[in-house]
Amino acid sequence: MKNRQVGFVLMALIAIGIIGIVIRLVTGGSSDFILKGLMPISGDVITKVIIMGPDQNSSELVKIDEENWEVGMHPVFAPRLNDFWVHVNDIPMAQLVAREKTHHEKLGVDDENSTKIDFYFGQSLQEQFHVGKWLPEVRLCYIRKSGNTEVYGIPCARNGVFSADPDTWRNPIIASIPASDVASLDFIYPDSTKNFSVGKTEEGDWVVASDTGIKPANLQVLDMILQTLQILPATGFETDEISKDLDFDAPDGSVRINTHKEASTPTTRLKFIKKNDDLYYVKIPSQSTTFTLDSQIAEFLLITQEIIEIVE
Repeated sequence: MKNRQVGFVLMALIAIGIIGIVIRLVTGGSSDFILKGLMPISGDVITKVIIMGPDQNSSELVKIDEENWEVGMHPVFAPRLNDFWVHVNDIPMAQLVAREKTHHEKLGVDDENSTKIDFYFGQSLQEQFHVGKWLPEVRLCYIRKSGNTEVYGIPCARNGVFSADPDTWRNPIIASIPASDVASLDFIYPDSTKNFSVGKTEEGDWVVASDTGIKPANLQVLDMILQTLQILPATGFETDEISKDLDFDAPDGSVRINTHKEASTPTTRLKFIKKNDDLYYVKIPSQSTTFTLDSQIAEFLLITQEIIEIVE
């Protein structure tokens, strides 16, 4: 598509989105412009959601109990799921944007280009929708009920609310450990002569301890490590097929984070295996997930004793 044509399509999408917003403001949510006749699709009713993208990506979200859902064999990230249901709850009040089928391709809600979402209660299909294009200039999710020509819009502050990519539904947080919870850190390597620990003395001073003795810790470096561990997000996830062949019993290095008895987070251990120059595999004992992490962050956490200790 030529640049001029792309520009026309973009202008048309923005114009249609603005018209939909104006209609919403002028009518004050008049029932003539609201999506009607839907079966219940709230999170307390629905037991399964299947999302299929035009690129052959698909996600199947299955309700395990009142609070937990799974995508594949993995837990769905609760904040991500909550955001999804907030937007789904807007669908029964979606505002009319276009009536004619001629607008479907422009808005991305046609059968070929849309993301299709199926809502199930048990084995029964409750509703099926086609979700179209998202533009930051409009910030609407365009929605068409399957079998209907009318297109509606709901507020969407970001793209990907209805993503078909399974990885977007998984918990991307490798570790989340408040600095105040940390009692000590153990750095463990295949060459045991490189092992060392960082902890506090009875006087409350941070020190580095190893076979070579005890030295004061560089508090600036230690603070950077503790800040990194407060929220450590993954770059992505490795597939289960590849993960099963990774030997995390013999990692390239690991960091054990020992927490206080009164801490809000348990003691855990990060195990690292180098994937390539850009990424490391990371695993923690409490999860079956194999994460990928930027190599610069991984190698910083796999710090050497010489960098974190103060040589007197």
